[in-house]
Order: sequence, then C-alpha cells, then structure tokens
Amino acid sequence: MKKRTALALALFTIGAAGAAQAECTLKDPPAIPDGASANQDEMLTAQQAVKAYVAETQEFLSCLEFEGKGRSGGDWTRRYNDASTRMEKLAADFNKQLRAFKSK
Repeated sequence: MKKRTALALALFTIGAAGAAQAECTLKDPPAIPDGASANQDEMLTAQQAVKAYVAETQEFLSCLEFEGKGRSGGDWTRRYNDASTRMEKLAADFNKQLRAFKSK
C-alpha cells in the first residue's frame, strides 16, 4: 500500500512539474454570428462557444499569473492584458448581436 501511495505521489509530482513548465496558450476567439440574420440554433451555439472561450481565457490568465509570479512587467503582462481585452471585446460583441437577435 505504501508503494502505491509513493508511486501515485511521484506521478502527481512529475505531472504537476510538467504542467507548471508548460507554455500558456490560448486559441483564437470564436466567430459571432450576425444577430439580425442568425437563427436560434446559431445564437445558442455561439453562446456556448463564448462561454467556453471565457472559461479557457480565465485558465490562461491563471497560467500567466503563475508564470509571471515574482516578475514584474515583461511579456506575460502584455499577454495577460491582451487576453483580458480580447475576452471582454468578445463578450461585448456577443451581447450586441444577442440584442439584435432578440429585437427581430
């Protein structure tokens, strides 16, 4: 039993070290349909994609915070700010198209 625990702990430690050294990456934001001409299925699909992207971006921001811990400025700060701005713009764009969709 102790051997299994030690093995599990060793594997977890190796996995955590690998994750800590992994590069923080973020995909491109999803496309938002035109609310004036989109159907309900397209808007629901877009909503799910936006929610997934926001969650992914939040994970990315956490990764960058961990990566930049103890360092001021630098590339990680720019990447953090760019990702935050991109996420906010995506949410605003989706909300604008959702209002257009609901006004039909």
